[in-house]
Amino acid sequence: MSIGQRRTKLVFTTFEELVAEGRKEIRPGDITSRLRERNQPLSYWEVRGEFATLEAEGLISVHAETGAWRLVAAAARKVG
Repeated sequence: MSIGQRRTKLVFTTFEELVAEGRKEIRPGDITSRLRERNQPLSYWEVRGEFATLEAEGLISVHAETGAWRLVAAAARKVG
């Protein structure tokens, strides 16, 4: 697995964890904060780039009015 694939998987797994905790909308800063707590820091722009990758894969989508991201209901599969 490449470094890029690992990063994508890390961001998606963290996204899913936040959703499992009851969060309906996620922002890149939510991911960066969680990863920083785990000593796995990524920059805001790295996370934002991974969000674009995950959106292209049909796993998450952005809410145009709020700019927050949501897990796609049919996203039962794992990335990577």
